[in-house]
Amino acid sequence: MSLTLLVESNPRIIDIYLLNLTTYVGLDIMVVSTVNDALQVLDKQPFKLIISRASLEQKNLAELIAEKMGQQQLSIPLFVIGHGVYPKLATGVLGGSLDLKGVVKGAAQALGITAQQMVQKKVDDFFPIHSRYIQLINLPPTDLFEKSAEGQFRVIAPAHQKLDHSTLPRDTFFYVPKLERLQMVNLITSELISQLDDKDLNPDEVIQAGVSNIELLSKKLMSIGLTEETIQLAKKSMNSLAQNAKINKELGKLLKRMHANQASYLFLHTQIVSYVSLHIVKHIDWGTPEQEEKINFICFFHDIALENDIQAKIKSKEELRKSNLDTREKNLVENHAQIAAELVHKYPHAPMGVDQLIRQHHGMLNGIGFADNFGANLSPMAIMFVVAEEFTRIIIERENGPYDVKEMAKHLKATFPTSRFKKIIEIVEKITF
Repeated sequence: MSLTLLVESNPRIIDIYLLNLTTYVGLDIMVVSTVNDALQVLDKQPFKLIISRASLEQKNLAELIAEKMGQQQLSIPLFVIGHGVYPKLATGVLGGSLDLKGVVKGAAQALGITAQQMVQKKVDDFFPIHSRYIQLINLPPTDLFEKSAEGQFRVIAPAHQKLDHSTLPRDTFFYVPKLERLQMVNLITSELISQLDDKDLNPDEVIQAGVSNIELLSKKLMSIGLTEETIQLAKKSMNSLAQNAKINKELGKLLKRMHANQASYLFLHTQIVSYVSLHIVKHIDWGTPEQEEKINFICFFHDIALENDIQAKIKSKEELRKSNLDTREKNLVENHAQIAAELVHKYPHAPMGVDQLIRQHHGMLNGIGFADNFGANLSPMAIMFVVAEEFTRIIIERENGPYDVKEMAKHLKATFPTSRFKKIIEIVEKITF
């Protein structure tokens, strides 16, 4: 294996890299977490690759490493991650540390390892995973095995059954079948990302973590429902969406960052509709902090039951009918508002009436299907959200612009011609890109 130097101070990101770079690329990794250690260790080890933060301890770390390499005439690929100064000799750069596909691909390319070589990499029938990682998961997607002194493997925990961590040994290795190792590694990675705090991440990483957290929470809610674990992750994700909306005064900047980080359609939709909805509530005469809290719940939970971007893009009866989804998926799309509303109804201390508003977000009072028109029985908040969703759809269709608010508002006025929508559309027109 190639000896790689990883310079990173966040212990969870260290774990994420160790897990993924050893699994996918087969690297042997030495970790240091300070600037001084990074510079000193270059004197002592024959590294084949360096993966470093652009900045650390308020210093231009990657530039310091590049200067040290120049002084010692070291020719080592330097892959730089994060915001800061990128030295000229960097072989690759990434703005966010949680672009794991980019990290794996960049490390492999720097070492001359091809995708075919990674796929064909010889792996034992049972793949080892340290117990500290297993402690992060509650429902293993595959059987967990332990290895006896004689080299025999036996199931210690069956797949899809809740783990009793109190009975599992610590500081040891468990094993999973080699064909299921990536599924397990991806799940553990998602759990590690969910434990990261936004305040420790740069804006790119906040987006990357947000995408991962929504995907993870959706799967958990559909499998185990509302628990202390899923409630805490939901609170964290809702707060992150609201903060992204508040700190970005212009929607265009937030859009560029999401596109640059290849955010999924589900995340794009959820984040943009949060931004637009909060803008409306702040500028409408009946808007209050309590209504803002309601909006946070509606925006986050309204599509939480959907499994993928294909499902999330369906916004009408006709689109659903013409889709290539199987019967189960079509039923899920048709009933996703009702499913989300039932979840929120059970959510402790959820704002009053949020479940009903989620049911109405496609114009149907019972949360089943898609309305052809929007009747007078929809609440003002539901009407506001319907407009925000349609505006969000228009924005996403334009992808990288141009975003002509006046032109987009004309579409909204044609789609919602009645007086109930007029004032809301006028507020939408004031959004700046």
